[in-house]
Amino acid sequence: MWLWLLLACWENPADAYGGPDVRAHCPLATTTRVDTADGATIALHHHPAVGPPVILVHGISSNHHFWDLDAEHSLADWLAARGHDAWLLDLRGHGDATVHRDGTPQLAGWRVDDYGRFDLAAAVDHVRACTGYDQVAFVGHSMGGMVGAIYAATGGADALSAVVFVGSPGTFSKDEPLMGLAAAGFAAGGTLLASIDSAPFGAMTADFSEGPLRITIQERLYNPANFEPATIDRMLRSIVSPMSRGEMAHFSRMIRDERFRSWDRSVDYLDALADVTVPALLVVGMADRIAPPAWVEAYAPAFGGPVAVFHAGTESGLVADYGHLDLGLGERAPTEIFPRIDAWLDRYPPKKDGRAAPFVHTGP
Repeated sequence: MWLWLLLACWENPADAYGGPDVRAHCPLATTTRVDTADGATIALHHHPAVGPPVILVHGISSNHHFWDLDAEHSLADWLAARGHDAWLLDLRGHGDATVHRDGTPQLAGWRVDDYGRFDLAAAVDHVRACTGYDQVAFVGHSMGGMVGAIYAATGGADALSAVVFVGSPGTFSKDEPLMGLAAAGFAAGGTLLASIDSAPFGAMTADFSEGPLRITIQERLYNPANFEPATIDRMLRSIVSPMSRGEMAHFSRMIRDERFRSWDRSVDYLDALADVTVPALLVVGMADRIAPPAWVEAYAPAFGGPVAVFHAGTESGLVADYGHLDLGLGERAPTEIFPRIDAWLDRYPPKKDGRAAPFVHTGP
Protein backbone atom coordinates (compact mmCIF):
# COMPACT_ATOMS: atom_id res chain seq x y z
CA MET A 1 0.00 0.00 0.00
CA TRP A 2 1.73 3.04 -1.33
CA LEU A 3 1.18 5.46 1.56
CA TRP A 4 2.43 2.95 4.09
CA LEU A 5 5.67 2.59 2.15
CA LEU A 6 6.33 6.31 1.99
CA LEU A 7 5.96 6.85 5.75
CA ALA A 8 7.09 3.50 7.15
CA CYS A 9 9.87 2.84 9.67
CA TRP A 10 12.59 0.19 9.46
CA GLU A 11 12.67 -2.74 11.89
CA ASN A 12 14.50 -6.06 12.15
CA PRO A 13 12.52 -8.59 10.06
CA ALA A 14 13.29 -11.26 12.68
CA ASP A 15 11.11 -9.49 15.24
CA ALA A 16 8.17 -11.68 16.21
CA TYR A 17 4.77 -10.73 14.85
CA GLY A 18 2.31 -9.75 17.57
CA GLY A 19 -1.05 -9.94 15.82
CA PRO A 20 -4.26 -11.36 17.29
CA ASP A 21 -4.45 -15.07 18.06
CA VAL A 22 -6.60 -16.89 15.48
CA ARG A 23 -7.47 -19.52 18.08
CA ALA A 24 -9.49 -16.96 20.02
CA HIS A 25 -12.33 -17.36 17.53
CA CYS A 26 -11.30 -20.57 15.77
CA PRO A 27 -10.16 -23.02 18.47
CA LEU A 28 -9.40 -25.74 15.89
CA ALA A 29 -7.00 -23.53 13.91
CA THR A 30 -3.38 -24.67 13.71
CA THR A 31 -0.21 -23.08 12.33
CA THR A 32 2.57 -24.93 10.49
CA ARG A 33 5.82 -23.64 9.04
CA VAL A 34 6.81 -25.16 5.71
CA ASP A 35 10.17 -24.92 3.91
CA THR A 36 10.30 -23.88 0.25
CA ALA A 37 12.48 -25.35 -2.48
CA ASP A 38 14.78 -22.31 -2.42
CA GLY A 39 15.37 -22.45 1.34
CA ALA A 40 12.81 -19.96 2.63
CA THR A 41 10.01 -20.63 5.13
CA ILE A 42 6.30 -19.93 4.88
CA ALA A 43 3.53 -20.25 7.46
CA LEU A 44 0.19 -21.98 6.85
CA HIS A 45 -2.76 -21.36 9.15
CA HIS A 46 -5.33 -24.12 8.85
CA HIS A 47 -9.05 -23.64 9.58
CA PRO A 48 -10.18 -27.24 9.10
CA ALA A 49 -13.36 -28.46 7.44
CA VAL A 50 -14.47 -31.68 5.77
CA GLY A 51 -14.63 -30.35 2.22
CA PRO A 52 -12.20 -29.37 -0.55
CA PRO A 53 -9.13 -27.23 0.20
CA VAL A 54 -8.73 -23.54 -0.57
CA ILE A 55 -5.61 -21.43 -0.05
CA LEU A 56 -6.03 -17.75 0.85
CA VAL A 57 -3.16 -15.32 0.22
CA HIS A 58 -2.67 -11.77 1.49
CA GLY A 59 -1.30 -8.74 -0.34
CA ILE A 60 1.79 -6.55 -0.11
CA SER A 61 2.78 -5.32 3.34
CA SER A 62 0.04 -7.53 4.77
CA ASN A 63 -0.39 -10.95 6.38
CA HIS A 64 -2.90 -13.76 6.85
CA HIS A 65 -5.03 -11.65 9.19
CA PHE A 66 -6.41 -9.84 6.16
CA TRP A 67 -8.51 -12.96 5.61
CA ASP A 68 -8.98 -13.63 9.33
CA LEU A 69 -9.15 -10.46 11.42
CA ASP A 70 -11.70 -11.62 13.98
CA ALA A 71 -14.87 -13.69 14.24
CA GLU A 72 -16.93 -11.13 12.30
CA HIS A 73 -14.32 -10.44 9.62
CA SER A 74 -12.92 -13.75 8.43
CA LEU A 75 -13.30 -15.28 4.99
CA ALA A 76 -11.41 -18.30 6.38
CA ASP A 77 -14.03 -18.97 9.04
CA TRP A 78 -16.86 -18.13 6.63
CA LEU A 79 -15.66 -20.70 4.10
CA ALA A 80 -14.81 -23.32 6.75
CA ALA A 81 -18.32 -23.02 8.15
CA ARG A 82 -19.57 -23.98 4.69
CA GLY A 83 -17.30 -26.98 4.35
CA HIS A 84 -14.25 -25.51 2.61
CA ASP A 85 -10.96 -26.63 4.17
CA ALA A 86 -9.29 -23.22 4.51
CA TRP A 87 -5.52 -22.65 4.57
CA LEU A 88 -4.18 -19.11 5.03
CA LEU A 89 -0.67 -18.47 3.72
CA ASP A 90 1.86 -16.09 5.23
CA LEU A 91 4.39 -15.49 2.47
CA ARG A 92 8.05 -15.39 3.50
CA GLY A 93 8.84 -12.27 5.48
CA HIS A 94 5.19 -11.65 6.42
CA GLY A 95 3.10 -12.39 9.50
CA ASP A 96 4.35 -15.56 11.17
CA ALA A 97 6.91 -16.22 8.43
CA THR A 98 9.52 -13.58 9.29
CA VAL A 99 11.77 -16.34 10.66
CA HIS A 100 12.74 -19.87 9.67
CA ARG A 101 11.50 -22.87 11.61
CA ASP A 102 14.68 -22.76 13.74
CA GLY A 103 14.00 -19.14 14.69
CA THR A 104 16.71 -17.55 12.53
CA PRO A 105 15.70 -14.50 10.51
CA GLN A 106 14.72 -14.77 6.86
CA LEU A 107 17.17 -12.66 4.88
CA ALA A 108 15.57 -10.08 2.61
CA GLY A 109 16.18 -9.90 -1.13
CA TRP A 110 13.53 -12.11 -2.70
CA ARG A 111 11.33 -10.91 -5.56
CA VAL A 112 7.60 -11.13 -6.17
CA ASP A 113 8.47 -13.99 -8.55
CA ASP A 114 9.65 -16.05 -5.57
CA TYR A 115 6.29 -15.82 -3.86
CA GLY A 116 4.60 -17.55 -6.79
CA ARG A 117 7.33 -19.92 -7.91
CA PHE A 118 8.38 -21.13 -4.46
CA ASP A 119 6.08 -19.98 -1.61
CA LEU A 120 2.74 -20.79 -3.18
CA ALA A 121 4.21 -23.91 -4.78
CA ALA A 122 5.28 -25.18 -1.34
CA ALA A 123 1.88 -24.32 0.13
CA VAL A 124 -0.01 -26.13 -2.64
CA ASP A 125 2.17 -29.22 -2.32
CA HIS A 126 1.71 -29.27 1.46
CA VAL A 127 -2.06 -28.86 1.30
CA ARG A 128 -2.42 -31.51 -1.40
CA ALA A 129 -0.35 -33.94 0.65
CA CYS A 130 -2.39 -33.26 3.79
CA THR A 131 -5.82 -33.44 2.17
CA GLY A 132 -5.36 -36.05 -0.57
CA TYR A 133 -6.79 -33.69 -3.19
CA ASP A 134 -5.15 -33.40 -6.61
CA GLN A 135 -6.07 -29.72 -6.76
CA VAL A 136 -6.76 -26.76 -4.51
CA ALA A 137 -8.81 -23.60 -4.99
CA PHE A 138 -7.09 -20.24 -4.63
CA VAL A 139 -8.12 -16.78 -3.39
CA GLY A 140 -5.66 -13.87 -3.42
CA HIS A 141 -6.01 -10.24 -2.41
CA SER A 142 -4.01 -7.53 -4.19
CA MET A 143 -0.43 -8.83 -4.59
CA GLY A 144 -1.77 -12.21 -3.45
CA GLY A 145 -3.65 -12.51 -6.73
CA MET A 146 -0.45 -11.70 -8.60
CA VAL A 147 1.23 -14.53 -6.69
CA GLY A 148 -1.48 -16.89 -7.92
CA ALA A 149 -1.03 -15.66 -11.48
CA ILE A 150 2.73 -16.25 -11.31
CA TYR A 151 2.21 -19.77 -9.98
CA ALA A 152 -0.38 -20.61 -12.64
CA ALA A 153 1.68 -19.08 -15.45
CA THR A 154 4.88 -20.94 -14.51
CA GLY A 155 3.61 -24.50 -14.43
CA GLY A 156 1.23 -24.71 -11.49
CA ALA A 157 -2.09 -24.36 -13.31
CA ASP A 158 -2.96 -28.06 -13.24
CA ALA A 159 -2.93 -28.00 -9.43
CA LEU A 160 -5.58 -25.24 -9.30
CA SER A 161 -9.31 -25.86 -9.67
CA ALA A 162 -10.33 -22.19 -9.63
CA VAL A 163 -8.83 -18.83 -8.75
CA VAL A 164 -10.33 -15.66 -7.31
CA PHE A 165 -8.36 -12.42 -7.63
CA VAL A 166 -9.66 -9.78 -5.23
CA GLY A 167 -8.47 -6.26 -6.01
CA SER A 168 -5.38 -7.68 -7.74
CA PRO A 169 -3.54 -5.56 -10.33
CA GLY A 170 -2.67 -7.23 -13.60
CA THR A 171 -1.15 -4.08 -15.06
CA PHE A 172 0.03 -0.65 -13.92
CA SER A 173 -0.20 2.91 -15.17
CA LYS A 174 2.05 5.80 -14.21
CA ASP A 175 -0.85 8.12 -15.01
CA GLU A 176 -2.58 7.09 -11.79
CA PRO A 177 -2.06 9.57 -8.93
CA LEU A 178 0.98 8.79 -6.75
CA MET A 179 2.28 6.05 -9.06
CA GLY A 180 5.46 7.92 -9.96
CA LEU A 181 6.07 8.68 -6.30
CA ALA A 182 5.32 5.09 -5.39
CA ALA A 183 7.80 3.78 -7.95
CA ALA A 184 10.48 6.11 -6.60
CA GLY A 185 9.69 5.09 -3.03
CA PHE A 186 9.87 1.40 -3.87
CA ALA A 187 13.13 1.95 -5.74
CA ALA A 188 14.69 3.76 -2.79
CA GLY A 189 13.53 1.11 -0.35
CA GLY A 190 14.73 -1.64 -2.66
CA THR A 191 18.20 -0.07 -2.79
CA LEU A 192 18.83 1.25 0.71
CA LEU A 193 17.08 -1.06 3.16
CA ALA A 194 16.98 -4.77 3.95
CA SER A 195 13.29 -4.41 4.74
CA ILE A 196 10.70 -1.87 5.77
CA ASP A 197 8.34 -2.65 8.59
CA SER A 198 5.15 -0.76 7.86
CA ALA A 199 3.43 -1.86 11.08
CA PRO A 200 4.29 1.45 12.82
CA PHE A 201 2.58 3.35 10.01
CA GLY A 202 -0.41 1.05 10.26
CA ALA A 203 -0.77 2.08 13.90
CA MET A 204 -0.15 5.72 12.93
CA THR A 205 -2.88 5.47 10.32
CA ALA A 206 -5.26 4.11 12.93
CA ASP A 207 -4.41 7.02 15.22
CA PHE A 208 -5.17 9.49 12.41
CA SER A 209 -8.50 7.84 11.54
CA GLU A 210 -10.40 10.54 13.44
CA GLY A 211 -7.95 13.40 12.81
CA PRO A 212 -7.10 15.87 10.03
CA LEU A 213 -5.57 13.19 7.76
CA ARG A 214 -8.67 11.01 7.97
CA ILE A 215 -10.01 11.74 4.49
CA THR A 216 -6.64 11.49 2.73
CA ILE A 217 -5.81 8.14 4.26
CA GLN A 218 -9.25 6.64 3.90
CA GLU A 219 -9.76 7.58 0.27
CA ARG A 220 -6.58 5.67 -0.64
CA LEU A 221 -6.90 2.55 1.48
CA TYR A 222 -10.62 1.94 1.89
CA ASN A 223 -14.11 3.40 1.62
CA PRO A 224 -15.13 4.43 5.16
CA ALA A 225 -18.78 3.84 4.23
CA ASN A 226 -18.01 0.11 4.46
CA PHE A 227 -16.49 0.13 7.96
CA GLU A 228 -17.25 0.63 11.61
CA PRO A 229 -14.56 2.68 13.40
CA ALA A 230 -13.56 -0.21 15.67
CA THR A 231 -12.90 -2.44 12.65
CA ILE A 232 -10.74 0.22 11.01
CA ASP A 233 -8.65 0.54 14.15
CA ARG A 234 -8.09 -3.18 14.56
CA MET A 235 -7.46 -3.69 10.86
CA LEU A 236 -4.75 -1.03 10.62
CA ARG A 237 -3.04 -2.35 13.74
CA SER A 238 -3.17 -6.05 12.83
CA ILE A 239 -2.77 -6.77 9.13
CA VAL A 240 0.49 -4.95 8.37
CA SER A 241 3.80 -6.79 7.79
CA PRO A 242 7.27 -5.82 6.49
CA MET A 243 8.22 -5.33 2.86
CA SER A 244 11.56 -6.67 1.63
CA ARG A 245 14.24 -4.98 -0.46
CA GLY A 246 13.75 -7.26 -3.47
CA GLU A 247 9.97 -7.05 -3.33
CA MET A 248 10.07 -3.24 -3.37
CA ALA A 249 12.59 -3.13 -6.20
CA HIS A 250 10.44 -5.51 -8.24
CA PHE A 251 7.31 -3.40 -7.77
CA SER A 252 9.23 -0.27 -8.70
CA ARG A 253 10.33 -1.93 -11.95
CA MET A 254 6.80 -3.15 -12.79
CA ILE A 255 5.30 0.27 -12.16
CA ARG A 256 7.94 2.01 -14.29
CA ASP A 257 7.53 -0.59 -17.08
CA GLU A 258 3.74 -0.52 -16.67
CA ARG A 259 3.86 -4.31 -17.09
CA PHE A 260 3.32 -7.29 -14.80
CA ARG A 261 6.60 -9.00 -15.60
CA SER A 262 9.23 -11.14 -13.92
CA TRP A 263 12.17 -9.40 -12.31
CA ASP A 264 14.46 -10.25 -15.23
CA ARG A 265 11.72 -9.14 -17.67
CA SER A 266 11.86 -12.51 -19.42
CA VAL A 267 8.23 -13.41 -18.62
CA ASP A 268 5.19 -11.22 -19.13
CA TYR A 269 2.77 -12.92 -16.79
CA LEU A 270 -0.36 -11.64 -18.53
CA ASP A 271 0.88 -13.03 -21.83
CA ALA A 272 1.79 -16.33 -20.14
CA LEU A 273 -1.78 -16.73 -18.84
CA ALA A 274 -3.06 -17.30 -22.39
CA ASP A 275 -2.40 -21.03 -21.98
CA VAL A 276 -3.92 -21.17 -18.48
CA THR A 277 -7.49 -22.46 -18.53
CA VAL A 278 -8.14 -22.30 -14.77
CA PRO A 279 -11.52 -20.60 -14.18
CA ALA A 280 -10.89 -17.09 -12.83
CA LEU A 281 -13.18 -14.74 -10.92
CA LEU A 282 -12.06 -11.10 -10.73
CA VAL A 283 -13.50 -9.07 -7.85
CA VAL A 284 -13.14 -5.38 -8.68
CA GLY A 285 -13.49 -2.64 -6.08
CA MET A 286 -15.26 0.22 -7.81
CA ALA A 287 -13.76 2.73 -5.34
CA ASP A 288 -10.36 1.03 -5.20
CA ARG A 289 -7.55 3.61 -5.36
CA ILE A 290 -4.74 1.07 -4.89
CA ALA A 291 -5.76 -1.33 -7.68
CA PRO A 292 -8.15 0.65 -9.90
CA PRO A 293 -10.79 -1.31 -11.81
CA ALA A 294 -8.95 -1.23 -15.15
CA TRP A 295 -5.86 -2.77 -13.56
CA VAL A 296 -7.83 -5.72 -12.19
CA GLU A 297 -9.92 -6.15 -15.33
CA ALA A 298 -6.68 -6.57 -17.32
CA TYR A 299 -6.75 -10.24 -16.31
CA ALA A 300 -10.06 -10.83 -18.11
CA PRO A 301 -8.71 -11.09 -21.68
CA ALA A 302 -5.47 -12.70 -20.47
CA PHE A 303 -6.81 -16.00 -19.11
CA GLY A 304 -7.39 -18.81 -21.57
CA GLY A 305 -10.30 -20.29 -19.61
CA PRO A 306 -13.62 -19.13 -18.13
CA VAL A 307 -13.49 -15.63 -16.60
CA ALA A 308 -16.10 -13.71 -14.66
CA VAL A 309 -15.82 -10.12 -13.41
CA PHE A 310 -17.75 -8.89 -10.39
CA HIS A 311 -17.91 -5.13 -9.90
CA ALA A 312 -18.10 -4.58 -6.15
CA GLY A 313 -20.21 -1.45 -5.95
CA THR A 314 -23.57 0.16 -6.31
CA GLU A 315 -23.83 -0.76 -9.99
CA SER A 316 -24.08 -4.39 -8.84
CA GLY A 317 -26.72 -3.59 -6.25
CA LEU A 318 -24.37 -3.29 -3.28
CA VAL A 319 -24.86 -0.65 -0.61
CA ALA A 320 -21.64 1.21 -1.44
CA ASP A 321 -18.64 1.06 -3.76
CA TYR A 322 -15.75 -0.99 -2.36
CA GLY A 323 -12.21 0.25 -1.79
CA HIS A 324 -9.08 -1.85 -1.52
CA LEU A 325 -9.27 -3.15 2.04
CA ASP A 326 -13.08 -3.31 2.22
CA LEU A 327 -13.11 -6.21 -0.24
CA GLY A 328 -12.10 -8.62 2.51
CA LEU A 329 -12.75 -6.72 5.72
CA GLY A 330 -15.75 -4.46 5.11
CA GLU A 331 -18.73 -4.91 7.41
CA ARG A 332 -20.91 -6.18 4.56
CA ALA A 333 -18.26 -8.31 2.87
CA PRO A 334 -19.72 -11.52 4.40
CA THR A 335 -23.05 -10.81 2.70
CA GLU A 336 -21.94 -8.95 -0.43
CA ILE A 337 -18.50 -10.35 -1.37
CA PHE A 338 -17.97 -13.73 0.29
CA PRO A 339 -21.02 -15.42 -1.32
CA ARG A 340 -19.65 -14.60 -4.80
CA ILE A 341 -16.32 -16.19 -3.91
CA ASP A 342 -18.05 -19.23 -2.44
CA ALA A 343 -20.25 -19.70 -5.51
CA TRP A 344 -17.22 -19.62 -7.82
CA LEU A 345 -15.36 -22.20 -5.74
CA ASP A 346 -18.45 -24.44 -5.65
CA ARG A 347 -18.86 -24.16 -9.41
CA TYR A 348 -15.34 -25.45 -10.05
CA PRO A 349 -14.48 -27.92 -7.26
CA PRO A 350 -10.97 -29.40 -6.93
CA LYS A 351 -10.25 -32.85 -8.31
CA LYS A 352 -9.56 -35.81 -6.08
CA ASP A 353 -8.25 -39.09 -7.49
CA GLY A 354 -8.49 -37.57 -10.94
CA ARG A 355 -12.16 -36.65 -10.66
CA ALA A 356 -14.07 -33.56 -9.58
CA ALA A 357 -15.00 -34.34 -5.98
CA PRO A 358 -18.69 -33.86 -5.10
CA PHE A 359 -19.22 -31.16 -2.49
CA VAL A 360 -22.21 -30.19 -0.37
CA HIS A 361 -22.15 -27.29 2.06
CA THR A 362 -22.03 -28.39 5.69
CA GLY A 363 -22.96 -25.01 7.18
CA PRO A 364 -25.33 -22.08 6.65
